[in-house]
Amino acid sequence: MDPRRKRAPRASFASAPVGLALAALLGLALAALPAVAEIYQWVDADGKLHFTTDLGQVPPGQRSRSEQGARERQESERVQRHSGDASPPPARRGPTRASRAAGQQTYTIAVEPGATSLRVVVELNDRVAAPFIIDTGASDVTIPRAVARQLGIETGPDSVTMQYRTANGIIESPVVTLESVSLGGARVENVPASISDSLPVGLLGLTYFNHFQYEVDAARGLVHLTPNGLAESGALPGGRGEAQWRMSFRNLRGRIETVQGEIERTPDSRSRKIAGLEDQRKSLLEQLARLETEADHARVPFAWRE
Repeated sequence: MDPRRKRAPRASFASAPVGLALAALLGLALAALPAVAEIYQWVDADGKLHFTTDLGQVPPGQRSRSEQGARERQESERVQRHSGDASPPPARRGPTRASRAAGQQTYTIAVEPGATSLRVVVELNDRVAAPFIIDTGASDVTIPRAVARQLGIETGPDSVTMQYRTANGIIESPVVTLESVSLGGARVENVPASISDSLPVGLLGLTYFNHFQYEVDAARGLVHLTPNGLAESGALPGGRGEAQWRMSFRNLRGRIETVQGEIERTPDSRSRKIAGLEDQRKSLLEQLARLETEADHARVPFAWRE
C-alpha cells in the first residue's frame, strides 16, 4: 500500500454522531421587555442590521417590510441541532429551594403565557443584541453568519468544524468561543458556539443552559434561571459537559475514518481524487490536534476524549 495512504491514528469510530430531527421553535422576550411574539429587523442608513421586539422602533418606511419578514420567518424557520451523547447534560430543570436558600440569584424572564414558541433577544460579547430561539435540546449555541460578522468573527479553512444534520442534509459548521452570552441579566462567559450559514435566527442551546437550573412555567408565562455552580466546580471545562466533549472528539475521529476509508477504496489511477481526500484528511487531523490543545487548556479529563 502506498505509504501516504496509511490508516489515520486513533480513528476508531465508524461514523460521527450528528443531530437528528428539527427542534421545536420557542419564543420569549427579555424580562425588561414586554412579552411579544415577533422580532423585527431593519437596516439603518449605514447598512447596519438592527433587531427589536417593538415595531414602533422600526423606521416608518421599513415597518411594512419588517412586519412581513417577521411573519415569514416565523412560518418558515428551520432549526438545526446536534444530538447529545447518551448521558444526560449537566443542566437540571428547576431552581431548587435549597439553591435559592443558599443565596443564589434566580433570573426571572417574562414569557407570553401559553405561547407555543419562546423567542429571546440575547446580548453577545456585551455589545451585539440578536434574536434567538431557546432550545435546551440542542448541544450548542448557534449564531447566524450575519451575527458573527457583526461580532467581528471570521472563519476560514483552518477553523475547527462540527457536523449538523438539517432538513437539507448534513452540513459542516465552524465552531468558535463567544466571550459572553447574556439573557435577561443571566450572563455566561466563554461559551462554545457554532456558526450557521442557513439559520436566520440564532439557537440558544446547552452550552449556555448547562450553567443553570432552569424552569419554564408556561401557564404563568415565566422562565427561571438559577446558576448551578457547575462551571465553578470544574464540571464544565471549557463550557462543555462530558457528553459534549465526547461528541466533539467522536465527531472528528469518525470523519477522519470515513475519509480514510474512501482513500483506501479509491483506485490508484484516480490520483487527483486521492490528493483531494488526502487534503481533507490532513485538515481534519489538524482540527483534531487543535481540539486536543483546547482540551488540554481546559483540563478536560482524558477519559472524556475517547
